[in-house]
Amino acid sequence: MRILPFFFIFMTSLLQAQQVCDCDSTFDFVYSQWASVDNMEYLSVKKERKMDEYETAEFEFTVQRKPYKVAGLMIGKGHRLLYDPSLKRDEALYIPSGFPFTNVWLDIHGKVFRGLNHYTISNAGGEFIFGIIKNEYEKMRENFICTKVQRNGEWVIDVYAESDNYRLSPYTAQPRETVLDIAQKFNVMAYALIEYNQNVENYTEDLGGKKLMIPNQYGSKVKLAVSAEHGMPTLIRVEDPNGLLEQYEYSNYKFNQKLPADYFTEDYLDDLD
Repeated sequence: MRILPFFFIFMTSLLQAQQVCDCDSTFDFVYSQWASVDNMEYLSVKKERKMDEYETAEFEFTVQRKPYKVAGLMIGKGHRLLYDPSLKRDEALYIPSGFPFTNVWLDIHGKVFRGLNHYTISNAGGEFIFGIIKNEYEKMRENFICTKVQRNGEWVIDVYAESDNYRLSPYTAQPRETVLDIAQKFNVMAYALIEYNQNVENYTEDLGGKKLMIPNQYGSKVKLAVSAEHGMPTLIRVEDPNGLLEQYEYSNYKFNQKLPADYFTEDYLDDLD
């Protein structure tokens, strides 16, 4: 008989720590919070599948929304990155911390800068990833569950979807179409197109005429966790039928800092080390 009071207390505590939310209201909250951001700094820890192996890395990013600019620091290596589309839309400045001591502009989707990384510096911030998750939500609302939970003493909102309808369909690439073009056309993960198709090597090659297999969804399991306080992501996790595709953890947010006027410049970033 003593078990019943304990079970009641346990279930009450569980319900208090987990509340089902309306997903429409959740996205409204996230976008309203994002709209109030002029700039933000954050730490990103990634784990990405690259063919049969996983790669981890840490970055610090500073993102200015309007006009859009990004400064990045590769934790552990000390290399800095600068992306300013008003200067060069398809290139980012690579500022090494050591040899060869020469700053160089690189194609943000090229083999040297992006390689097989799932994303590139122009995807930093909230606009890109929020758009991906919301697009999946609009395609299959019935699969989404939004829950407010207390985790590590803080409230977060989990946006989660799982589907058993993940499949690949044949597609013939049109003239001059690249992986990036096709991923945007079908709203799917660009990296997945490389992994699922052995006749594709990188993000920018002309695939015209090639027969490809295209997924119908971004992932079979998708999870976005956002802070219930500031609305920015704390976790993004995507799986496909083969397991984990990618995971990103975000922390150490700072919002609307008073940045120097020349912060997003080569001279300023080069002088930080």
